[in-house]
Amino acid sequence: MLPGGMMPVTQLVAMIRSSPPKSAAGLLMAMPAERLPVVTAAMRPADVARLVPALRPEARRQLVHALAPDHLFEVIRTVPLEQATDLLQLVPAERLAPVVAGLSDGALAALLGSLPPPERQRVEAVADPRREHRVLGLAYGDAVARALLRGNLEVAEERDTLLVTKGRWRVAVAARHDDDGRVAVRDAEDTAYRCRATGALAITDVPAADDVLRYCREARDAGRPLSTVTWVDERHDGQLIRAVVSLFQ
Repeated sequence: MLPGGMMPVTQLVAMIRSSPPKSAAGLLMAMPAERLPVVTAAMRPADVARLVPALRPEARRQLVHALAPDHLFEVIRTVPLEQATDLLQLVPAERLAPVVAGLSDGALAALLGSLPPPERQRVEAVADPRREHRVLGLAYGDAVARALLRGNLEVAEERDTLLVTKGRWRVAVAARHDDDGRVAVRDAEDTAYRCRATGALAITDVPAADDVLRYCREARDAGRPLSTVTWVDERHDGQLIRAVVSLFQ
């Protein structure tokens, strides 16, 4: 009897679970298309996630189309970010909204940061508007952290801010989306005080307000290394790194 023929679903799932990923993926994809939704529904998200790296692109597409939305977002939450990004791009438009709704704010933010612009817009279009501020804020923070890492800086998370370290120097960094610097400066200073950092940097995606810039100048004049910088995307990596390095002095 062929593995995907009339074999009972429970027996087939047990066979898939006990097989190496490549063999298990082959068993899954060899069954008739009409049985794929039934079999995958009987599998745990972890069982499905184990097979994703072994599937070729077209097989991944078939799997995504076979999984129910609630099962699919569980799989997307289980696999590494790179694979989750790939799977999310394969979700049909009519099923995307419930999948996105099932993702946590943090998971959605990470995915938005790794999706190409057209796919990011597709996901944002179906996301609950009430989540927008929180998710975009998290995505912006993740993007800034990646920019700092691209600058070969040592970066560590500190609650909802970052700590950048170089030798004995420690700079508290607060990246805030859709902020004119008022929130970012406050949060950077709070982290610097709490962590005894040697400097603080506020990063925003819009230019800082004049009174914020004045406050930063007065803080530096008073011996408190504090600065603000605008960062939107990779084009601004240079000025971001220079702003951090200036606080290492």
